[in-house]
Amino acid sequence: MAVQAQVNGPNLPSVLPSAPALQDVTTTPQQMESSLARVTNPSETPLFICALDKCNRLFPSRERLMAHRKTAHDTEDDSDIVTWND
Repeated sequence: MAVQAQVNGPNLPSVLPSAPALQDVTTTPQQMESSLARVTNPSETPLFICALDKCNRLFPSRERLMAHRKTAHDTEDDSDIVTWND
């Protein structure tokens, strides 16, 4: 079954069930200041999602997404693309 998941990718619902938030009691203020995470914007972090036939694969550019669609979906349809870059 694990091989099947690797071939087809994970199958996640579009909306995950809610859960109570838990307070982080282990992270120190020093760790927060030295973390590698930061706020980004669309020009720094391109993200294109193939929403065709519930595919939901992520791509760093529209060109890569369209190449994926041509090979994986046998189409050049440019609809059903989710992005924050356009």
